[in-house]
Amino acid sequence: MATSWPDIPGVTAVGGRPRLPRSPEVVVHAISLALGGSLEGRSLPALTDAIAREARVDRVRAEGLLAWLPISRVASWEPDSTLLVDARTDLVDLCSRYAAWASTQPVPKEFAESVLAYAGRIVELAAEQAGTDAAGPHRRGMGHSLRGPGRARGAELVAGEAVDSDLLRLRDRVRRVLAALDAAFLERRGHVRGALLALLSRQHVLLLGPPGTAKSMLARGLCGCFSGARYFEYLLSRFTHPDELFGPVSIPGLKDEDYRRLTDGFLPSAHVAFLDEIFKANSAILNSLLTLVNERRFHHGRHRDEVPLIGLVGASNELPDPEGGLEALFDRFLVRLPVPPIAGPDAFLSVATGAVPELSIAADDQLTPADLETARQGAEKVQIPEEIADALVALWQTAQRREWAVSDRRWRQAVHMLKVAAACDGRLALARVDLLLLEPVLAPDPSRMAEVREALLEQLGTAAIPEHDLRAQWLLLEADRVAPAGDLPFRHADEVGADWQERLVLRRENLDRFLALHADAVRRLARDRGSVDALTEQHTWITDLPSQVLATHLEASRDLAHVLTQAEAYKVELSSPVRAARALVERLPQTQRRVYGHGAVVVLAVPDADVRVGITLAGEREEVPGRKRDGLGGVVEERLEIAELTLAPERFLDWAGGEIETTELLRTLPGWASRNVGTALQSVRRVLRQSAVPAPPTLRAP
Repeated sequence: MATSWPDIPGVTAVGGRPRLPRSPEVVVHAISLALGGSLEGRSLPALTDAIAREARVDRVRAEGLLAWLPISRVASWEPDSTLLVDARTDLVDLCSRYAAWASTQPVPKEFAESVLAYAGRIVELAAEQAGTDAAGPHRRGMGHSLRGPGRARGAELVAGEAVDSDLLRLRDRVRRVLAALDAAFLERRGHVRGALLALLSRQHVLLLGPPGTAKSMLARGLCGCFSGARYFEYLLSRFTHPDELFGPVSIPGLKDEDYRRLTDGFLPSAHVAFLDEIFKANSAILNSLLTLVNERRFHHGRHRDEVPLIGLVGASNELPDPEGGLEALFDRFLVRLPVPPIAGPDAFLSVATGAVPELSIAADDQLTPADLETARQGAEKVQIPEEIADALVALWQTAQRREWAVSDRRWRQAVHMLKVAAACDGRLALARVDLLLLEPVLAPDPSRMAEVREALLEQLGTAAIPEHDLRAQWLLLEADRVAPAGDLPFRHADEVGADWQERLVLRRENLDRFLALHADAVRRLARDRGSVDALTEQHTWITDLPSQVLATHLEASRDLAHVLTQAEAYKVELSSPVRAARALVERLPQTQRRVYGHGAVVVLAVPDADVRVGITLAGEREEVPGRKRDGLGGVVEERLEIAELTLAPERFLDWAGGEIETTELLRTLPGWASRNVGTALQSVRRVLRQSAVPAPPTLRAP
């Protein structure tokens, strides 16, 4: 593939991971192969192999392009992994949609020009190849919407599946346990949920904070959540002996030359353990501790005992020394929660006066081993919708770019924890708000939690309506290639003649489809916002939705309102020849202000459209002098020694669309003005791209 086209962040690569071909030549070749493969009924793997082989592109980039196709709105993947393409789509059409999509992607400013060149080259190559393209127009009808290749089913596909009654009972029990913990631990709602979820996932929790912030009390309370659970607690120091943690060595065993420890009542026999000052453990303890917490096995002598540990709660006043060799132990704690002192006055008075009730969890509400097994089995049934999978990939890329040091093991454990959270919430699919639970998992230390939260909120935005989707259709509006929408008419631009009246009708049809897509986007945004609010109100693990999420939806609403305003104004411009003629003149660029005289060489007047402007040699427009007061109270007319060309709206559109030659208009003007006026009119035609249909107005930056 060509080396002269580098990766463009956000277009050909995301977070440094290659996803789409970087060469326009390869893009066009690959799309051509995909169109041909759809006619032949090739499967997704076969198409991937063909593109990778014949277009000489990395397999990852081939997969990325095939995954992009449904975004075009004229292609979809059938359940048997074959590609279905709209019958009216050809190579130029699909490449134009690809170029429009690329042009609307958010990229760093330094890559803005590269994106335009990249998109423009794709359209040029597609037009050049169109005459010899073997794929040609496609005669396979449009199929149903894509169920992403290689992805798990989305939330909408599992919503109808019956949730196991055991999961619903577990959800109610977990909520009662959390209510009891909330009553006993003030200002610790996030801590009790993060810690309990980690234990239900059989993971470990690290509490970071100053002394006296109820870290050990919280650990004891968590142990009380589990029926019949044995609890072990110890304060570590560099002088702590292994016997104090793992039990004494068996003397009778030594007599029988069998080295073993008496672990009853010590850490290897505990279901929930709390180790204070965990990072002060010495090397004699560290190796055994790592194996115990990670593999749930305790090695002593030739014995390899399975331990019943549900989860370990560690506590520390400070982060481990980077040079202390404790990175492996630190990584074992999936959830790391900073525990600050009480901040609110009401909570402070309750704690200071002893008005906080003791933790009391009814025996019937305590979580049993059967509940833990139900959570595990339920997590196996939880599906990851495509949008969540994409968000996880984006977060993984962000973690690599920002050096959060998240190991592959932590990612696997984190996703499993999200599935457990959904199962214990009575759901069979992950939701976007579940991603907020990853904040204490991905942050390398408490000082960077805000950075992680910002990245999570980016993925939590308005995935229901990617901002580039509607904007890409707006770009395609000028080419009359707006995607199909419902039962509205859909005609290819090649099916319409050059007559401006037919072109105006075609543009109105495309605008109607755009407005239908816009209305659908509005409905999706409202539905998305409603579902997020409803889920948050009922969510077991997330109590408050961050204000940034609401702000993101509001900003998306404003952007949709702006797009609608521009579309409605454009619809008015297309409503009649008079309005279209006026809009065409208004599309001409305004000339630069001159100090001496005027640059206009002709006055263009379209009386019915209330148009009278000066036209320069460059095809620019400028205001022409009119009536003004003379200082004595009278009104005088300022005259210009330039020609004036007066046209009816229909005649102006005939000329702009090329049905009337410029020389025919010049016959009505004096000979001395013909040369300059002819140059000016040709410039106007070039600026208008020889089209009698006004171009869509420019949208503001999102």
